[in-house]
Amino acid sequence: MLYETQGPFRSLVDVQAGTVDRSIYADEAIYQLELERIFARAWNFMCHETQIPKAGDFFLSFIGEESVIATRDKKGELQVLLNSCRHRGNAVCRAEEGNARSFLCTYHGWTYGLDGQLIGVPGYKG
Repeated sequence: MLYETQGPFRSLVDVQAGTVDRSIYADEAIYQLELERIFARAWNFMCHETQIPKAGDFFLSFIGEESVIATRDKKGELQVLLNSCRHRGNAVCRAEEGNARSFLCTYHGWTYGLDGQLIGVPGYKG
């Protein structure tokens, strides 16, 4: 069942009583709409800059279903990177938080800088 913002959603929330039907938290159709209409279309709060004070500090988070790395690069700039190698999609960071000089894909060893740039490919010359 596809929900629309003016239709069945309203029946799940009773503003007068201050209640929300619990199906709103577990309904797959509502979840898919949230992914599409909220997480894929709007800015998402990731962190406060004090959570990653030094270059190389990082932690993992999510935007919708996408794993992302919030980090501070070598220039001190805040970065949010997809936690995914562009070669095969493998995660490049497995720790929940810490400090790193780079992020490494364990599948083929591609290495990414703290700014998300590809900085190393094993066996590639030039």
